[in-house]
Amino acid sequence: MNALFINGSPRKNGNTAKLLKRAMEGAAEAGAETELINLFV
Repeated sequence: MNALFINGSPRKNGNTAKLLKRAMEGAAEAGAETELINLFV
């Protein structure tokens, strides 16, 4: 199983990034390969 997480927030370490990191941890614990894509520059 693969899980793709996309962060569209301009804040590098904002609330959205923190939420995505926690969700990624949960997906990884369930056996998924995870990848995070940041859309901001």
